[in-house]
Amino acid sequence: MVQDRIYSYFDRNPQLHVLFIFDKMEMIRTELSTAEWKEGYRYVIFDGAWFNMKYNIEHTWRDENVVLLFSDISYPHSEQQQLRFPLMDLLRANMEYKEEDYASFMQQYGLPDKYASFVKKHVAELTTSKVMNIIGDYYRAESFSQDMVFRGLITGYLGEKRLLDWPTIIVKLIILGSESEQKKRMEFFNRLEKNIDVKKALDSKLTSLFGFSYSPNSETKVEHIAECLKYNCITQLLDVNPADDYKGYKTTNAVVLDQLNKIYELGTQNRQFSTKFVDAMKEIAAGIKEENIIEWYGVDAQYFYMTEDLGWPILKDVADKKLSTESDDVIELMRNLYVKMPREINIRRVIRFMEQTALYYQAVKSVDSLKLDTPDEYVSRYTSEFYRFDLFYRHALESFHEMAEESTPIDDVLGKAKQQLDRDYAKTANLLNLEWLTCVNENPKKFNSISIPRQSDFYHDQVVGKDGHMVVIISDALRYEVATELLEKLSPEMNIATLTSMLAMLPTETKYCKPSMLPHHKLTLQGEEMLVDDRSMASLKQRTEQLLRYEHDSVCVSYEEVMNNIRTNNPRQFFKDHHIVYIFHDTIDQAGHSQSPFEVIDSCKKSIEQLRKLINLLHGSWNIYDIALTADHGFLYNDVQFEEKDKHAIVDIASEKKTRYYLTSDASEREGICKYPLNEVSAIETTTPMYVAVPIGTNRLAAPGGYSFAHGGASLQEMIVPVLYSKRKKVAKTEKVGVALLSHNLNMVSSRLKFQLIQSEAVSMTLLELKVKCCVYDGDKPVTEEKIVTLNSTDKENINNRVYEVTLDLKESNAPSMLQLRVYDVEKPLNPIIKETVKNNTFIEQDF
Repeated sequence: MVQDRIYSYFDRNPQLHVLFIFDKMEMIRTELSTAEWKEGYRYVIFDGAWFNMKYNIEHTWRDENVVLLFSDISYPHSEQQQLRFPLMDLLRANMEYKEEDYASFMQQYGLPDKYASFVKKHVAELTTSKVMNIIGDYYRAESFSQDMVFRGLITGYLGEKRLLDWPTIIVKLIILGSESEQKKRMEFFNRLEKNIDVKKALDSKLTSLFGFSYSPNSETKVEHIAECLKYNCITQLLDVNPADDYKGYKTTNAVVLDQLNKIYELGTQNRQFSTKFVDAMKEIAAGIKEENIIEWYGVDAQYFYMTEDLGWPILKDVADKKLSTESDDVIELMRNLYVKMPREINIRRVIRFMEQTALYYQAVKSVDSLKLDTPDEYVSRYTSEFYRFDLFYRHALESFHEMAEESTPIDDVLGKAKQQLDRDYAKTANLLNLEWLTCVNENPKKFNSISIPRQSDFYHDQVVGKDGHMVVIISDALRYEVATELLEKLSPEMNIATLTSMLAMLPTETKYCKPSMLPHHKLTLQGEEMLVDDRSMASLKQRTEQLLRYEHDSVCVSYEEVMNNIRTNNPRQFFKDHHIVYIFHDTIDQAGHSQSPFEVIDSCKKSIEQLRKLINLLHGSWNIYDIALTADHGFLYNDVQFEEKDKHAIVDIASEKKTRYYLTSDASEREGICKYPLNEVSAIETTTPMYVAVPIGTNRLAAPGGYSFAHGGASLQEMIVPVLYSKRKKVAKTEKVGVALLSHNLNMVSSRLKFQLIQSEAVSMTLLELKVKCCVYDGDKPVTEEKIVTLNSTDKENINNRVYEVTLDLKESNAPSMLQLRVYDVEKPLNPIIKETVKNNTFIEQDF
C-alpha cells in the first residue's frame, strides 16, 4: 500500500520534512485520492504556484510532514532540469518517493549502486528495528558492507545488541556448543538455516579458518571446530610427531594461526565470557586429550597456550622431580605457565603454591652457611636475608590453603610436596636457631653483646622528644618478615618509611613484652604478672593512666576503637586532642592462638592490609606526622601436628610453663634447654634469682599453649621484632624503577609479538613507578598499536611479580622481515629506553 510506504519514509527518517512524489502516470494520485491521513501529515498536489508552495513548506507547514505530489513533472535528473526546478534546494534536503523499498533504502542512506542487488534481497531484515539497533549506525557509504550486514544479522540471531566481530562470534558459537546452552543453540541454528546467504557467510568464514564449517547434523554443531582450535593453539610451535593421531587438524598457515590465537585468547582472557568459554572447550573439545599430547610431545615441550588438563601432568612432573632441587628452573616455568593459562581457574593457585615453594628453596640454597661468627651477624643476616625463609614459607602456605578450596587431579603429589616443604622449613628454622643460640651462648656477654636497641627502651628511643603529635602502633605478633611486606605495600605512598629492628625481651610473651614499651622507671615480676612501676597493665584504661603519668593528653586505644571512630566520631579531632596515642592491634596473635592453620596465615595478610590503611589514614586524613609501628614479639609457625614425643619434657620446678619457655629458680643445666637470668634478657627485676628456660632451636615444650603457632622462646623469629617508622613527608621522588627485556630473541609469530618486560627494582620509598609505551616500528613508522604498561610492583622478593607480559599485533600487511621494538618512558618520549630487533616471519589478514 502506497500510503504505508510513505509513512515508513518518515518513520525511518525523523528529520524528513517533505517527501516528493513524481507521478506522471497518476497511478499514485489515483490510489491516494480517497486516503485519510494521520495527524501531522499534509498531502498536497502541486498547483503550479512555486513561490506559494515554497513559502508554505518553509513557514506555514514547517511543523508538518508534507507529502508533495507532482502529476505533470518528472524528477529533474539533468543539470539543466535542476536549474529550472525552483524547489531543487528542498528536494536535495529531503527525499524522493521510490516505488521499491530497497531503492528508497539506498537513497536514504546514500549507498553505492554496487549494493543494489544485495540490499534488494535483504531490505526486509535491514529495516527491522532489531537489526537497525545493531547496525543502523553503519548505514553509510563508507562503512556499509556485506560482511558487516552478515555479522549484524548473526549478532541478532545470537541475541546480542551490539555488532560483534568474527572472533567474538566464533567464541560465542563455541559457548553455544555446551550442553547447558542447548535451547539457545537450537534457536540460533534454526534462524541461521532460514537465511541462506548468512549461512553461506558463516560457512565461508569457518572454512577459511578451520578447513570446514559447523556440522549441522551433530548435537553440538561445533565439536570439530573446538577440537581444531584447541589442538592448534596448544601445538602450533611444535613439529608434528608421526605418532600424533590429531595431526589432521594441524595448520601451518601463519595468517590462520594468528586468527585462531585471537579467538582463543579472547575466549580465555576476556572476563565477560572466559568461564563459559573454558567450560565449553573442556566439554566439546574433550576429544583432544591432553594426556595423549603429553605422551607424544613430552612435559618439556614448548606449548604455545596451556589448558588446565595440559598443565596438571606438567605440574605433577615438577612436584615429583624438580620442586626442591631445580628451584630456578621451576620459578621460570611457573611464570610461563601462569601467563599461558586461562583466567580464574584453580590451577593458577597451584602454580602460585609451587612458585612460592620454589622461591623458598631458592632462598635457602642462596645461603652458603648458617654458621656465623657473632650474634650481631645473625641479626644482620636475619633482617637482610634469613627472614625470607619465613616469608616464602608463609606465602606457600597461604597459596596451599587457598587452592585447597577445590580438589585437583594431583592432590596426592601436592600433599607430599607440602609435607616435604613443612619438614624442610622446620629443619632449616631449627638449624638456624641452633646455630644462633650456640653463637649467643659462646659469647661471654650473650644477648647483651647484641648492638640493636632493646624493647624496654622503645619509649625512650622512639617516643621521647618527638615534636608534635605521634602515634605508636603495637601489633601483637607482627613478625619481622610480615613487616617487610607491609613496608613494600607502603612504598607507593609519598610518605617516607624505614624499617629497623629491636631485640625483644625474654620471655617473648605478650604480657611481658607489650607493657615494656610503655613509659616506665621499672619492671618487676609478681607471681606470673609483670608490673610496670608497681602497677598492673592488663587493661587499656590502666595503660592510658600509665602513659599520662609521663605524657600529657595521651591515650591508649584498640585498633577496633580507632577504626570505628571513622564512622561514628571525628577521628581527626581525636588525634588533634591527644599528644601521644598508643594503638594496640591484635589480628595475628588472636588468630594464632586459635591454632587454625588457615586463620593463622590469613591473619598475616589481613594485618598487612589493615595496617597499610591505618597508616595512610593517620598521615593522609588525620594529620599525623610521626608513626612508629612495632611488635611485642614474633612467632614460630609450622603447619604440622606436634606429637607428644616431639615435645620436650620440663623436669624443673617452674613458676610458669608455656610451649616455648618456662620460668624457674633452678639454674642447673638441662639437655636441650638454655637458661638465662631473667634480669639479663629483660628489664624485669626480681627479688630472688629467676631464670628463663627456652628450648634450643625451635623445639616445643610439653606445656599448655599452642604448638603450631608459638612464641615465648629465643629464636630469631620470636626475638627480632620490627620497628617501622613512618613520617608524613612529601618526598620529592625523581628516580624511577628500571626496565629491561627478559629475552632479546624477539620473533613476530602469526603477526603477533609477545615479549616480557622486567621491572629491575621494586617501587620503594625512593623509586617511583614507570609508565612505558611499547610499539614495533618499520623505520620511524609504527606497524603495531601502542601499548602502555605501568611498572608499579612493590615486591622486592619475588622477581616474577615484576614481570609483565606484552602482546603487540601487527597491523601492516606488507611489513618487512626485520622490524624494531621500541620502549619509551611515557613522560620522556624522545629517546627510547629499549631498542631491539624483531624478526617478522608472518603476514596479517586485514579483514578479520
